[in-house]
Amino acid sequence: MKSSSALVRVSSVAGVAVVVLSGCSAGTSGESAEPTRTVATSLGTVQVPLEVDSVVVVEGRRDLDVVLALELPLVGFPVDSDSASFDLEAPLGDALDEARAEGARELFNRNEVDLEAIAAADPDLIVGRDEDVERVYDQLSAIAPVIPLSSVASGGAWQDDLRLVAEATGRDDRAAELVAAYDARVQELSRLYTQQIAETVVLPLDWAPEGSGVVTSRLQTEVLTDLGAVFGSAVTAARDAGGTAEYGPEELVTAAGDADALLLIVDTPEEMTSLAADPLWPLLPAAGTDRVVRTDKFTHEGGPLTAMAVLDLAEQLYAAG
Repeated sequence: MKSSSALVRVSSVAGVAVVVLSGCSAGTSGESAEPTRTVATSLGTVQVPLEVDSVVVVEGRRDLDVVLALELPLVGFPVDSDSASFDLEAPLGDALDEARAEGARELFNRNEVDLEAIAAADPDLIVGRDEDVERVYDQLSAIAPVIPLSSVASGGAWQDDLRLVAEATGRDDRAAELVAAYDARVQELSRLYTQQIAETVVLPLDWAPEGSGVVTSRLQTEVLTDLGAVFGSAVTAARDAGGTAEYGPEELVTAAGDADALLLIVDTPEEMTSLAADPLWPLLPAAGTDRVVRTDKFTHEGGPLTAMAVLDLAEQLYAAG
């Protein structure tokens, strides 16, 4: 199973305090400084300008999702060097295309934070995943205020991260709309597919040639949990093991043999071809009944836009029942 190599400190972004301040900064000689909001984050207190005209994101999934969903003025973001080999529609594709049309540009490869490129973009605000920004927090803070968001490892809810950035930028109403829309969609699908949800054992399964696995803090599992999904035993195993269960290539049936339907996380069509050729694949009940919906790593982490996309995938999964 593919996983991030980053090691992180567990942190939380819950508990946001916002205070509007105005004062004199260095070099103003008594002139009124730009008013700010004081925001408490997991890595310390920051002061964010009341008017945010430019934002850079560091990781490119949840941070990018939140910034795009809140319609903040994105000027820079990372690019995934492997994305050219991916064939599925990206959950943030349309929103990112609109941001590009407004001037947002790619600054560096994801997981390779380029401080010079960020500084050159001259942002008013930097938003990034906690495990990425913590390593270079002082350097980033010298460029602009930094808001760290939670990650799969630190386990915070996307709703909390959304509200954090919304409070820091004066977009509380927009955040409330996004959360309400997600909740309404969950209720709608729960009502439409009550029987299918109750009777279908589902599994969000990562697969790669080196093995398969389940990570319970990923967005796919969280969204299915919101729907009241009945999970395969691999999810229980992952929870009992602290959030992750990994299986070797020869253990595919052990991982997914009790699942009626699979939300299958396979990044490329080449990998999907390899899986289909695996002699263990036809032994899975979900493969035999064609109750498989494929996604990729771009739904591992995200905010409201990606969460809504995962709900669409879940509907496909249950509608096939």
